[in-house]
Amino acid sequence: MAKLPQLPSGSFAEMRMLMFSHDRPLQLATHSGTFHADDCLAYVVLLGALGLGLDNGTHVLLRTRDRVALDAADIVWDVGGVADEARWRFDHHQPGAPKAPNGDPLSSVGLVWRTTSPGNSLTLGQRYVRNTLAGSGFPEVADDVVARIAENVRYKFVRHVDLVDNGVERTAPTDLTALVDAFNSSWDEPSQSDPAAFEARQLAGFLRASRMVAVALEQQVEKERGTVFASQAVARAWENCRSGITGLHPDLLELPRGMPWQRTAFELALPILYVMSPEPDGRWKLQAMPAEKGSLRNRLDMPEAWRGLQDAALEQACGIPGAAFVHRSGHLAIAATRDAALAMAQACLATRPSPAEALRKAWGR
Repeated sequence: MAKLPQLPSGSFAEMRMLMFSHDRPLQLATHSGTFHADDCLAYVVLLGALGLGLDNGTHVLLRTRDRVALDAADIVWDVGGVADEARWRFDHHQPGAPKAPNGDPLSSVGLVWRTTSPGNSLTLGQRYVRNTLAGSGFPEVADDVVARIAENVRYKFVRHVDLVDNGVERTAPTDLTALVDAFNSSWDEPSQSDPAAFEARQLAGFLRASRMVAVALEQQVEKERGTVFASQAVARAWENCRSGITGLHPDLLELPRGMPWQRTAFELALPILYVMSPEPDGRWKLQAMPAEKGSLRNRLDMPEAWRGLQDAALEQACGIPGAAFVHRSGHLAIAATRDAALAMAQACLATRPSPAEALRKAWGR
């Protein structure tokens, strides 16, 4: 399994004292037989949230439908006919199973994700995110940021598994639900005629699928972390622009590096026309702000005489040393230096219509 994040020293012991009265490895149980994305994903979330490792003796995984064994287990998901957070039971197949606030049905992972862990205000999903962030070098993330990342992961990743498992959405050949299903035994494998061999094969497949799921979920957390951190960076850059430290207020926003910025620009209703940022190779990028969210039109196109040109031809057309490239659609330019990018932005801004011209254009006259 991908290396799962570990809780800070002592915190798992403290949580176990709150949850359970014994000091043995935790008994984690799900159903035997065919497995799906929700039971694999729930297992991964539980391991990451509770600081459990796959092979470090902190837990035992049981795959069974035996009622006595399920009753004796510490945590049970996707089997047992009970949804009770206080008892660490997370099944969704029984009549009256819990639903999301908007009415969406939940699978076992949806139930696990939203559970609040004892002695802590964080849900297990949020705790998984916090531990994953700490394991990837971000140990001091504020609770509200953790909650925002966790909600994005739930909506974009966990929710789809919930809906597919409950028959609300279809699976696609390359999505997580289909990939997990591929780890199940084929109908004509020799183990199908031997119950013990079949279950041994299924256990191995479940663990292999869980390794894949762990990597996918960790990467989704990292993706959403980047999105949230970028939003914060764009907001800070706007404050610097307003203060006259960077960019050209209110038209040109200067970012400290390339990052996703359009979503935040629309959320904050920034009046910008262009964004500039350094590239990893030392060059600078200049981008036009779209007219509306998702639009291919720009608030202000780059000059038509520049479009599709590069290097010497572009320098001659615009008269700016270091101008390197302008996309033929007029939404993107590359410059060799910051000064060249700034000069290109200023030249673009000089082409905007006067208020009267803009009004006539809006009226179509």
